[in-house]
Amino acid sequence: MDRSIRVAQPLHGRAARAGAVPVWALLVWSVLGGASAQASPSFDCKAAATPVEKAICADSKLADADQEIADVYKTLQGLSGTADKERLRSEQKAWIAQRNGCATAASPGACLGPVLDARRKALGEAVPAAVATVAGIVDGIAGDPAGAGRRLAELRGGLGKGWTAYLLRFGPSPDPAKANTLLREAVEGIDDSFARETAQGLDTSTDDGFLTALRVVSDEVEMAWPCSVMERRGKPAWKAMEPLYGSNRDNFGQYPTCKDDGALLDAPAWKAVDALLAPMLEAASARTGTIRSATFRQLNVDRLKSAVDPRLFVGDAPELAPLVTDAAGWRNPRWIDAGWGSRFRAAVDAAVAAWTPLLATRYGIATADARRIAEAVAAQGLSGSVGLITDNMELQKDTRLPDWLRGSWSWSGGADDTPFAAPSGTARIDAANVCVGTDCTGYDVAEQGEGVEIDAKQVKALGVTPAPGAAKQAVSLVSATGGSVTAIPLAGGNALVSGYGKATVLKRAAK
Repeated sequence: MDRSIRVAQPLHGRAARAGAVPVWALLVWSVLGGASAQASPSFDCKAAATPVEKAICADSKLADADQEIADVYKTLQGLSGTADKERLRSEQKAWIAQRNGCATAASPGACLGPVLDARRKALGEAVPAAVATVAGIVDGIAGDPAGAGRRLAELRGGLGKGWTAYLLRFGPSPDPAKANTLLREAVEGIDDSFARETAQGLDTSTDDGFLTALRVVSDEVEMAWPCSVMERRGKPAWKAMEPLYGSNRDNFGQYPTCKDDGALLDAPAWKAVDALLAPMLEAASARTGTIRSATFRQLNVDRLKSAVDPRLFVGDAPELAPLVTDAAGWRNPRWIDAGWGSRFRAAVDAAVAAWTPLLATRYGIATADARRIAEAVAAQGLSGSVGLITDNMELQKDTRLPDWLRGSWSWSGGADDTPFAAPSGTARIDAANVCVGTDCTGYDVAEQGEGVEIDAKQVKALGVTPAPGAAKQAVSLVSATGGSVTAIPLAGGNALVSGYGKATVLKRAAK
């Protein structure tokens, strides 16, 4: 089941990751900088002696492929147990012999391309399987910690060190000091400097900090944690899954492999709440930067958590009543129509009422305790969406474009810094959008009336006459992308719009 939020947003969750490029591959590509970068293979080109080495150094694409093969081979070595390491070494030696056979080809470079590509593909496809094997070992910690420890000890890479540290901290024979030391070694081995520095700044003496650092180590090779870790570690483990970077980096963190079919925050009763918030959430998402990725990650983590153990929300979620009261009081007619607040309250109440008996039966608890859990889930489910909306949108005043500006327009002599920058054209304006051709951009009224600055020199230079009462009708508009436009009505039904540059006269075609 796709547990991602159903509005326009970056992809999240297992469904989103299915066709994604692995994080380690993205990091390799960012380091390589594409084929145009200077040749930098896995060896020193100054010492290149053989025809194969010289051919690789002479072609940046071959050099990049050689370096990527070396990087992924190293990653696989760190993910492999003893037997798999030996097999991998044998395969690599055989491939090197094949690669070196290109020395006798008429064109070593032409021969090397397919050979390197095939090895790069084979190694890349082996990484997810190796990561899945490690995840299986971790999943076995609860049932056989000693056996899992022996298998993890064979892994020399950061993932093996990190999960060995986990076993040392939470296993049957805890050694917190040794666990911290080993986890720090795993963190030091993270290639991505930003992720490494983020993990280094965590307090690994706490369960929250320790597990979050382990998440960063796991994310480097896209290891999704087994749900058994979440079930045994509870709140600290879920905390580790929450937004960490406050940017689109939060898109790349894996989610634990827990079943989400029973997610309360994905149940039909809650979808009615989501549907009421969806238009504002989509608009708010378009009006903010990459920080929105953190919000959507939190929403996805909360949804999955509501399937595994909704009781974990109690004590951490905000109070439900103030959230509902604030949202039900929104009144901007751009987004809120008559009765929206009542429908919103009813939808939240219906979700809580539907969940309460289910939770009482599931956990064998009193109805009052079950309702307390249900309210905590609803509050957490609302907090992220409502927060993103109120941080980026005006919900208490009318931000619709005024009636006098709506309709169809034409212009010539377009101005810079406005939607009408082309030399001439036509536009359609409605309550929310300025459409130039098929390109529509949402606008809000940021200011209206005499507080809007009008450049009298521009009015005079164009030889136009403001309409009676123009000062009170003038509007300052702001687009979803941050651009701004000032508009005033002119005598005769036309309009004057300006940005930072010269003004443009819009001629009304029809209303």
